[in-house]
Amino acid sequence: MLVAFLLASIVQIAQAGMPAAPPDATLVLNTGPCLDSPRSVPQVLQAPAVTARQLVRIDKVVSTATMTENEVIGFLYTQQDGTLWLGQRSAQYMSPAQAAQINQVLASTHMPSETANAFPPQTRLGVKTNFQQYFRVQIPASSLAALQIRIDPCVAWPTGRQLPDPSL
Repeated sequence: MLVAFLLASIVQIAQAGMPAAPPDATLVLNTGPCLDSPRSVPQVLQAPAVTARQLVRIDKVVSTATMTENEVIGFLYTQQDGTLWLGQRSAQYMSPAQAAQINQVLASTHMPSETANAFPPQTRLGVKTNFQQYFRVQIPASSLAALQIRIDPCVAWPTGRQLPDPSL
């Protein structure tokens, strides 16, 4: 009993002497449920690297279709300026069925100013193509059932916390 009391006392003393961690010290925004996302919060999707283009939120685009039910088929990126961008999963995680379904989502939701309605290949025969990987979209909540998708939260920048300088 004396040994247990001594051990408990030592643990309390050790914890009291440790500095308190800042509230967001354990916040990592490029791991966890969005690990296979090609981008992370607060990166920018594409040049220029300015605060308005920094990502503040990533949501998973999840299939509700029978063949790919409950599988992540892509990501919806929200920039600081409020624009939404659709992107595929990293290539090693995409199946042909998932690629076909995310292309159907893009074809139905791309902005009128966007000319692409399908994701072009990022590489062709192992050579990088430099084609655009993210497309601006608008996904009305009423269209989710018709598109056979749902949007699940993945990661978001903490409200009220200042974004880091994107140029660094």
